[in-house]
Amino acid sequence: MFAVLLCSVTFFASLNCSFSQDNNYQSENSKYAKIYEELPEADFSYIFNLDPYQTEEYTKYMYAPYPLFRTGIRFVFKNTVIEPGYYLLTPREKDGKWYVLFKTNGKVKHIIPVYEKDLVEPVFYERYVPERKLTLWQSICQKTRNTMGRLFSKQTQRTPPPKSYIDVNELGTDYWQVILYYGASKYYMIFMR
Repeated sequence: MFAVLLCSVTFFASLNCSFSQDNNYQSENSKYAKIYEELPEADFSYIFNLDPYQTEEYTKYMYAPYPLFRTGIRFVFKNTVIEPGYYLLTPREKDGKWYVLFKTNGKVKHIIPVYEKDLVEPVFYERYVPERKLTLWQSICQKTRNTMGRLFSKQTQRTPPPKSYIDVNELGTDYWQVILYYGASKYYMIFMR
């Protein structure tokens, strides 16, 4: 009799727990659905699909300052469909709102709004993004470049690009979240599956 009572109490407790998890899951999903619905699409485009600040940044930094994002799945943001492929991601501000430009072959293919912008932890890159181990030859070349760079005036020196990282997360069963870490800021984007 005690075993039957114990089994029934355990069954109802697990049933109640599963219902509460389902309610939490539905509330999280509705939160992301609200963010997705309220986020407006970009109401502008670039002339000839060229980013006006791109040439300035290419001359300012040692090499392309944009992180390369390779996607193997389709991302959908309302009327914009981002097909699988390689994209350079660039954050840009327009009229007080932040957007991320998806570029291919130097041209802007998609403009996706950012629903949240936040600061990156100061030790994030050191902790989570490993540095590449240099071979002996690469180390010698880098030290030579650094030494040669100090011989010229500061105005002609190019700076290393901002550190960057891209994180893709599942938000329930209906949404994807892409977080672009770029320099000291991180940019949150949401896509429908």
